[in-house]
Amino acid sequence: MSHSPRANFTLKGPSIALDPRVHAVRGDLADIALAGQLFAPHYAKPMQMQCAVASVMLYDAPASDGKPISQLLLGEDFMVVDISGGWAWGFCRHDHYVGYVPENTLKVPVLDDGRLVSVREAMLFAEPRDDAAVDGVLPIGAIAHGPEEGGFVATPLGYVKAAALDRSFPDAVAPAELLIDMPYIWGGRGGGGIDCSGLVQLGLALSGTAAPRDSDQQLDALGTALPNLDTLRRGDLIFFPGHVGIMADAKTLLHATMHHGKVVQEPLADVIARFAAEFDAPVTAAKRLV
Repeated sequence: MSHSPRANFTLKGPSIALDPRVHAVRGDLADIALAGQLFAPHYAKPMQMQCAVASVMLYDAPASDGKPISQLLLGEDFMVVDISGGWAWGFCRHDHYVGYVPENTLKVPVLDDGRLVSVREAMLFAEPRDDAAVDGVLPIGAIAHGPEEGGFVATPLGYVKAAALDRSFPDAVAPAELLIDMPYIWGGRGGGGIDCSGLVQLGLALSGTAAPRDSDQQLDALGTALPNLDTLRRGDLIFFPGHVGIMADAKTLLHATMHHGKVVQEPLADVIARFAAEFDAPVTAAKRLV
């Protein structure tokens, strides 16, 4: 990133309501895109970088005691606003989610489109052959860059079978179903674990729809509200207080749940009953995407 030269900025209209999850602003620094909308001591132009590891957690603070808030996957872009003490601060390009990642997990971006991992885990082989040693895995949703060699794509981390990439999905449920029994991890997006809104975001992304990161953002941005639960169908989103899931069919919810500690399918009625024990309004909304 580069700090902007000294300049005079004036507010061009009413101050915007800042959401620190998606507006890169701190007490000392802000994304230059916010100049004219708020005052900050300094502004910086974000520098495009790219995740260079299979996955890395995004934190709310630049230290080991920071809380995980999301996850960046191989090949995804991270827009760096500041680097200090080995940590990069900025936002994930695909959903503008703001946080910190270790500086050494980023690299100068490869600017071609890459190829999307579309299986639960794609093996990373040491050589481009089926009997080669496996050195790790790439999570679903990661982006593989590299030339193809005999049915394998040569990524910087190892060779991935081309058959594990670029699969198309008919809807958001199909990729989410691949993750049944994946552990629940707060902030996860598929790199070893996933959370409720991460599952919805990933399922939608792999079926061609961009979505915000958190469940309240998804509630505001996605779909059309349904008046009741009588006409639910596959692909409908169900929102609860602080939680979201996607319908696998008219009666079954697919969700990453802290209650079970993993991604599960279970009767929607059971989930509603659990929330009803704690909340007067267990379902906050049901929404249809198409």
